[in-house]
Amino acid sequence: MKLFYFVIAALVGSMFVPLSAIANELTLRDALERAVQDNPGLQTYPYQQRMAEAEKLQASLLPNPTLGLELENIAGSASNQGIESAEATLSFSQLVELGDKRSRRVDVASAEQQQLDAEFNYEKVEVLAETARRFYRIVLLQALANWSQQQELRLEDALDIATERVESGVVPPSEVTRIRLQQRQTVATSEEITGKIAEARSDLSAMWAAEPHFSRVVGEFDGSIHLPSNADVENAVNHAPEFLRLVDSERLLAAKANALEAAAVADLTLGVGVRYNNQFNESSLVLQASIPLQLTNPNRGLIRSSQAERDLLLDQQRIVREQLRVYTRAVLARLQMNQNYLERIQLDLLPLAEQLEQETTAGYVKGIHNLLMVLDAQEELAQLEYEQLNRRYAIYQDILELERMTGQSFLESAL
Repeated sequence: MKLFYFVIAALVGSMFVPLSAIANELTLRDALERAVQDNPGLQTYPYQQRMAEAEKLQASLLPNPTLGLELENIAGSASNQGIESAEATLSFSQLVELGDKRSRRVDVASAEQQQLDAEFNYEKVEVLAETARRFYRIVLLQALANWSQQQELRLEDALDIATERVESGVVPPSEVTRIRLQQRQTVATSEEITGKIAEARSDLSAMWAAEPHFSRVVGEFDGSIHLPSNADVENAVNHAPEFLRLVDSERLLAAKANALEAAAVADLTLGVGVRYNNQFNESSLVLQASIPLQLTNPNRGLIRSSQAERDLLLDQQRIVREQLRVYTRAVLARLQMNQNYLERIQLDLLPLAEQLEQETTAGYVKGIHNLLMVLDAQEELAQLEYEQLNRRYAIYQDILELERMTGQSFLESAL
């Protein structure tokens, strides 16, 4: 299964500029690598992996043999007084496990190791998804900072025109004051965005538990990104990390059930020894064999409980898969809605808003239009630009959500 490779190769602006070349900038690749390497939630996995390996080794070990010494006919009465009539038996016995117990134990340990890997993969996808989400949050805020600066430039141009008209006595000084008020509001918005960027930088670097030693991220939103198809997402749901870890849990329960069946089989103990009779100074060979009488299966209750738990997991697999399908369909519908609206903004609304802003500005210079019309036109244009950025951001967030749920890449085609 591809484990969130999409975020490692996701589309970002200037992604071919390495971090070493621009020491104060951070790429998505570098952010993801640092998160995988240093995220606190992933640091326990190597230790858990070593523990699982040790448990697998333990499961493969055979029972040790038993060395026994038995003394008979000592410290008794009559002819058995003292040690004259003593008999000593030195024996060597070995427990022989039947029912393929050792193999079943190894199967359980292997299944536990696979489940651990599935849990780690799930957590890894979650960490990578959250890292990418926080990264693109900064991309959005940086774009909004540029958008706010563009607003300041438009207001500066309007202020120059208004100042000339005030000096000519065509319009009252209040028009200059009005523009300056909007400038101050735009500056306040820029300062707020700057504060949010600082906060978002800290949120991102928290994914690898470090201070944000970067001033900006290298990235931008692609306005013509290819959306995944329903068939692609439906197929990806079958490989979703959340679903696969339930599958591994069910395999573990199956292995434990087989181990319980094997444990119900009685084991055979074989032994061999030498017996020495002190009274007659004679020795003889002793052979031993014993096996418990399993009149009933001692694990019947545990086996039934294990089967019920397996049935529960199988039902959970069905529910989780159906929930993923329903939710991914909803995300796809939202993606298509945002894509359609984004195309409408880019192809229709923005060109008209830019035309309106240019015409009203030109009309204001000529005295045809008043200042309010210019400011309204600029506000219309600014709001559409703002909406365009937010729709692009929403599309990326939804695609990242699909990739988080499925563990599959849908952004590779945008490279």
